[in-house]
Amino acid sequence: MRLTTKVVTVMLVLLFSTALFAGQWVYKPMSINAKKGDVVLSGGEGFIHDMLALLGCYWSHSGMAVDDGANIRHNTMYVSEIPIEYNYFLWIKTTPKRLNPTRLSNGLPGILTEDIDTTYNVTKNFNAAGGAILKPAAANEAAYRGPLNAAADVMNYLKGYYRVNAYMNMYQLDYVNYFITGRGNHCSGTNWYANYYSGKAMNVASIPPSLVATCSNSLYTSVVNMVRDDAGGFGAFIIDIEGLFGTGADEKVANQIVNTFAFDRSTDTSSYWRSRVGSLTAVANAPDHLLLQSYTNPSSRNPGVQTASSSYYGQVDPLVITAGYYYWVD
Repeated sequence: MRLTTKVVTVMLVLLFSTALFAGQWVYKPMSINAKKGDVVLSGGEGFIHDMLALLGCYWSHSGMAVDDGANIRHNTMYVSEIPIEYNYFLWIKTTPKRLNPTRLSNGLPGILTEDIDTTYNVTKNFNAAGGAILKPAAANEAAYRGPLNAAADVMNYLKGYYRVNAYMNMYQLDYVNYFITGRGNHCSGTNWYANYYSGKAMNVASIPPSLVATCSNSLYTSVVNMVRDDAGGFGAFIIDIEGLFGTGADEKVANQIVNTFAFDRSTDTSSYWRSRVGSLTAVANAPDHLLLQSYTNPSSRNPGVQTASSSYYGQVDPLVITAGYYYWVD
């Protein structure tokens, strides 16, 4: 009897333990308060941010939530990873000669998907401070969520380069899931196309020549300073020497970037742009241009160009990040 009792007891313990531990701990990754199809807005720093601020913009980068708050798909370029062609002094590499033209014109990584932890804490393509979610107004949520889900599906499909020149002419992204040299877009232009290819043609901003010229000069100055800072003390000295006999490396690289921005002339390090940008009208959207005309951004400006009929996005909410956590599932 004792042996039988022991066997039954062991069996009961094993059965109870199996039932008790049948579930498992599941990790819910870091997330944001965005639903599939919402636009994620981010501030930042650098020459793009400085240039867009001249247009009254507060945000300088945008992407789209491709699920309910776990992943963002966006279009970006890592300027620091563009190969640099250098000048040499007595076989010693000195100052930048120019950026690789192909990579400057066709920026990488281009359109990519990142989870929230990666994009806010690792690559830092998005900044939490000042971030926002562009979404439908509460009254339109039920009617608009379906079309926005469709836009997110298009966003998941699209693939293309980051094109600096898209800030001048946004109409250069094809409905394809592979790279095409000379085709692509910038961040907010890619969001525009996700909506466009799913059936909603949002309004597009028109930037007059006077502002194009102002932005070009700001971009030039920012790049000059960036190159000099990167060159360091000896490099800056060589740049100054070069300037005595012609155009310094800082001016050449700055010219190259502005020529790419305005005319897609990525091989040109001359001042070609200076006498020509004053006649250009830019047709493109910055992130703030995805907002309603009536919305006042944190810079107390109203750069938005959308109306209730041109956009599904009628509300801006502050970004909220929820840390990852474990929960028990039976």
